[in-house]
Amino acid sequence: MNLIDEINAEIKEQKEGLKIPSIIGEKGSTTPVTLEVIHEPALKRGRGRPPVVEDARFIELWNKGANEGGDLREVAKDLGIAPASASVRASLLRKKGKVLNQFRRGRRKKVQL
Repeated sequence: MNLIDEINAEIKEQKEGLKIPSIIGEKGSTTPVTLEVIHEPALKRGRGRPPVVEDARFIELWNKGANEGGDLREVAKDLGIAPASASVRASLLRKKGKVLNQFRRGRRKKVQL
């Protein structure tokens, strides 16, 4: 017996030892076989990237900056985000009904020493 015959004999023994249930069913069987799919519900996530700063902290820093006469760039730097992103986030929070103070309008006057 050569090596190929030995390998084929081992494969035949392994196939005979395995009892694999048939998905289609036995030949001539009229009963359908159903497969049960187990699916865990995924966590619902919002669209886009998660915020860098929580809403409560954002509102606190925003209102503090607006009350102390700061500007948008300072608040955005403290939050670690771009000024445009801070402005958009503030308006979205206002639409949700949160109270955010407005910064003073217009260009700041130069302080002469």
